[in-house]
Amino acid sequence: MNKHKKIVKNSIIIAGPCAAESREQIITSAKEAKKRKVDFMRVSLWKPRTKPGFDGLGKSGIPFLIEVVKMGINPATEVLLPSHAKAVMKAVLPVLKQGKLLLWIGSRNQNHIVQQQIAKVTSKDERVMLLVKNQPWSDEAHWEGIVEHVLSVGINKENLILCHRGFGPNGHNPLGLRNIPDYEMSMRIKMKTGLPMVFDPSHTGGLVPNVLKLAKEALNHDFDGAMVEVHPDPTNALTDAKQQLTWEQFDRMVKAYEKN
Repeated sequence: MNKHKKIVKNSIIIAGPCAAESREQIITSAKEAKKRKVDFMRVSLWKPRTKPGFDGLGKSGIPFLIEVVKMGINPATEVLLPSHAKAVMKAVLPVLKQGKLLLWIGSRNQNHIVQQQIAKVTSKDERVMLLVKNQPWSDEAHWEGIVEHVLSVGINKENLILCHRGFGPNGHNPLGLRNIPDYEMSMRIKMKTGLPMVFDPSHTGGLVPNVLKLAKEALNHDFDGAMVEVHPDPTNALTDAKQQLTWEQFDRMVKAYEKN
């Protein structure tokens, strides 16, 4: 039984490790997610990297998505190419039944042709939700353009979610954040597009104290949920170790939301 209420009414909560690393890590995370009201659990199989390093399990991790589904949890993963989306959908949808699958286009994926192709693949099944993050640099017109490219292939707006994960500091970063949130711009994009907008405090904060601070700060704006990185053993995470919460820290974040 879920022991936590929804963080906010009608909110969308996406939580789990930055990257899928092993079966043990994913099953442990799934057991924790199942105790809580998490709409989608991150089981991200592909990780774009600034420099060479662990870039995910790729297709070899797809069986873990299936196991998560069989545990009654909706899985979520970033996809870099339309072939990734096709592979995940082909494997997961036959066992999904009444659940949902969330795929997302990450901030670095700014090839509009690839964005369109991924959106076209996901539009083939109503059980597939597509989340789209803003680009790394601050440019409102470009952010609008991403949404327009995705919508141009005929995807149902009911299956589309936007995510604000901040913009590159560009040399000005007095608070020491990983990325700088622009709450006002994200609210304008939400209003212009009529699409739900979730906030990613993990990629804006970069460090656990910042993540918790920004998650609470975002409550002053009309976000429709949160996308948070939560790891069973953050110290030994293969990616983004310093910004991933423990499940206990996630619980404290939830309490802060519920008191709002």
